[in-house]
Amino acid sequence: MKHHVIRALASGIVILALTSCTNPGAQEPTMNTDEKTASQQFSQLMQRPDIDQAAARYDEMFRNVREQLAAKFPALRWKQTDQPGRAGCSQEFAAIDVSGRADAETRSFPIWTAPGNLPDSEWQQAAADVREIAQSYGFDTGKVTVKRHNDNEIVFRDQYRAALNFGSAVNTTLLVRTGCHLSAEARNRGSLAPLPSY
Repeated sequence: MKHHVIRALASGIVILALTSCTNPGAQEPTMNTDEKTASQQFSQLMQRPDIDQAAARYDEMFRNVREQLAAKFPALRWKQTDQPGRAGCSQEFAAIDVSGRADAETRSFPIWTAPGNLPDSEWQQAAADVREIAQSYGFDTGKVTVKRHNDNEIVFRDQYRAALNFGSAVNTTLLVRTGCHLSAEARNRGSLAPLPSY
């Protein structure tokens, strides 16, 4: 009788062991919600060029726009009026920025300014020239954000939410901001960086 009990107990232990081995969720640590969101956002950003590739393309577009405007409107004397900047990816990709992880960023190019105004009679042509170049780099047709007498601004965006702003009032200005992109290191790695340990 004792042997039957011992065999029954042994069989139960084997079944329990096999069950825990065949249940993948029982052996893997669970990922918290923030990490799941960060992982999903990382996967989305893997479909984009890295920040260096994106910035090189935007810089080429920015230079072409300035050269076109300088050729068509020689009275505009363009000069760089601030320094480039970098920031984290807020809003749409906010989970990537948490806990000091630096896998992705946005960049702001220097603002270029030309003293003086493009009057309405010239603005339409200038905006059309900028639109043509912007569209050749995948930007949309532009959204007018300011339209007053001799005071105009239009913003062009691409599929990654990069922005090209062109405006003319007291001065005429151009600026470009990228959308969110992974660093080259993160994109080559292909996965989230480990969270920093403190």
